[in-house]
Amino acid sequence: MIHDFDEYKGAAEMPYNPKDYGLPIWEDEDHAPSAKAEQEPKAAESMTAEAAKNKLCSYALSQVGYHEGANNWNKYAENPDLQRWYGWKPQNTYWCDTFGDECFVACFGLELASRMTYQPIGSGSALCRTSADYYKEHGAFFHTPEIGDEIFFYASGGINHVGIVVRVDGGSVHTVEGNSSDMVAERVYSVSDSKIAGYGRPDWAVVEGKDINVPTTDHIGDATGKVDEPRSYALRLPYLSQGSFGELVAAVQTLLILEGYPCGPDGADGDFGQNTEIAVRKFQEQLELTADGIVGPETGAALFDTEVYVPETKEEPKADSFWNNLLLKIRKT
Repeated sequence: MIHDFDEYKGAAEMPYNPKDYGLPIWEDEDHAPSAKAEQEPKAAESMTAEAAKNKLCSYALSQVGYHEGANNWNKYAENPDLQRWYGWKPQNTYWCDTFGDECFVACFGLELASRMTYQPIGSGSALCRTSADYYKEHGAFFHTPEIGDEIFFYASGGINHVGIVVRVDGGSVHTVEGNSSDMVAERVYSVSDSKIAGYGRPDWAVVEGKDINVPTTDHIGDATGKVDEPRSYALRLPYLSQGSFGELVAAVQTLLILEGYPCGPDGADGDFGQNTEIAVRKFQEQLELTADGIVGPETGAALFDTEVYVPETKEEPKADSFWNNLLLKIRKT
């Protein structure tokens, strides 16, 4: 898919930190590393910040020219560690953020990649603006580029595209971006380009001065081309309906839009309004599900293409719930 850069209306700032409320969205059923990863670790390397930046950029550049398959299929979403990081398999969707995150996993492993980019394991990310928000929350979002930064772009009214800075040359910034004209591509921009929202700076101190086990660059599949079986995960999803609000709603809206069900003029704004309910009903009707306009276990499983945790009793927002506390905090800001 080619991202739409026709309009730049500013970043979609979220006036809250979802982690403040401790909402358990994702449930990981297998926290153990794969047997292959345990049996065949690469020799440990002593890393410096400079070496880590060069490793990330070299890996990203090595992927230039890779082209997606049908319906946005891409090899990066097949990485089992990336699926563990998100808590779901981000296949057949926009994959620029998936590519960027997979570069960190490929170079430094899941645990370190999570700490470097401030994204907790099981965070359910794969959204560009969510990744940008993690950097912002930790004071690591800048307007001057450095090599190894993640570069975020305005598109379609918010932060909706991302790449990796591989070179800064005077007034130009060179990037490698996934899902750019359906492929991994190298791009060049003026540092004053209005579509650049800013730069997320990884925490290089996480790897600096340490010996780490670095995954092999060609980590997806073994020598025979066989891809490791993905681990099993269950999506823990509270019932979402009109009045729900937040990043999880935005994720649902994004998937609905990708399936061809528009959610209104504001798109994936995180606000479950009438247009989003209509989109949910149409999606449910198409799949012959109960068309009640509510995203519950069955609808969630269909949207996220994964198993969904089904509670014994219906989980609904209560007066002191995450959702209402969130709305109260937003109204006070």
